[in-house]
Amino acid sequence: MGDNARMRLPALLLLLAMPLPAAAQQQAACPYAAWKSGFHGDARAQATCLLRPVQRYARLGASAPLPPFLDSRVGQRTAIAPAALRAYLAQQGIGEADVGGAVDAPLSRAVGRLVAPVARYFVIHDTSYPNFLAEPIPAHINDASWDFNDFSLRNPALGGGPKGHVYVNRLGDSLLVRDFGTAGYASKLEKDKPSLTGLFLHVELVQPRHSVPGGGKGNDGLAPDPGFTPAQYDRLALLYIAASVRKGTWLIPAFHAVLDTGFANGHDDPQNFSLNDWSTALVRLESALRLEKTGQ
Repeated sequence: MGDNARMRLPALLLLLAMPLPAAAQQQAACPYAAWKSGFHGDARAQATCLLRPVQRYARLGASAPLPPFLDSRVGQRTAIAPAALRAYLAQQGIGEADVGGAVDAPLSRAVGRLVAPVARYFVIHDTSYPNFLAEPIPAHINDASWDFNDFSLRNPALGGGPKGHVYVNRLGDSLLVRDFGTAGYASKLEKDKPSLTGLFLHVELVQPRHSVPGGGKGNDGLAPDPGFTPAQYDRLALLYIAASVRKGTWLIPAFHAVLDTGFANGHDDPQNFSLNDWSTALVRLESALRLEKTGQ
């Protein structure tokens, strides 16, 4: 070993002994394959990984089989025409802005990629706000009397930080912040890899939190259980179907926390989300749209 090598050895040993950056200490739950602008596996395999149950403090449960509705559709072509969806919305008195924008308009693209692929992922978040800290979560959070169910009083589009495309309160009302055709990041993965922005559509479900006793000052580890209302699952189903109709194929659903694994200060949402309840809402809505198509 030469003198230069001997001089470099202590520095190398010191470097190896240093802790890894926080973002590198935890392996991503679903490895991202940059060459394919997506995650490993086909659409169903990706959804199975990206929908791992989110537990307290962003711990993830084991992958489980997808509900039948998602298992048979994710990645496949949709059989719902924009005209049928538009007629259904008109019948229900729901504006197209409430479901992410015009139902026949293109979705966002990842303009930072060489071929600018169209959005593929439908990311489910919860707002984790307001945080009632040591106080119990109020009993009336599912009522119209709760301020955070009135977007004119509590507008999530105000303030700084990344925003979701659409917000859904606990009454099932939705607020468009960014059209599904407009790229915008709302995950650590996209912040780390800006060229991916546009591949992900983000929906925020209003969910308050409070603190885990003894879990650290100001923590927001406790969510209501059940985490979301039937009206929220219904509107989330409508948003997913509307986005998939615009794409022409069923998007790959994902949980925010799963995308954030592998990054420092990753998020822990959505908490107490029921895939079965959402799937039930999807089945019911698709049946209604099928009746709309046949005119029955």
